[in-house]
Amino acid sequence: ILQKRLDVPKHRRKGTYRKKTIDVFDYGEFLQRNKIETLMSMFKKRFGSSIKSRHHKTQKVEFLTRVIAFNIDRLIRLNKKVILIIIRITRVSY
Repeated sequence: ILQKRLDVPKHRRKGTYRKKTIDVFDYGEFLQRNKIETLMSMFKKRFGSSIKSRHHKTQKVEFLTRVIAFNIDRLIRLNKKVILIIIRITRVSY
């Protein structure tokens, strides 16, 4: 959680844990987390948040196909050339 008033010196802040977070908190990592959460929410809005498959292998395949579809959609929206190569991701045997 971001500190509200960053202009206050460390020795004037109340709370031992608040003082410790000033030393440990990395703002760069916080921004990366924010980007990842935004990406995951975009992904879930487009493709849905639930996975229909029951088995672990098929869940993995379903997720990877959604990721590939998301990346292709992203390239198309950015007006990049897309070369589709159809590959077999995994073979599921029962």
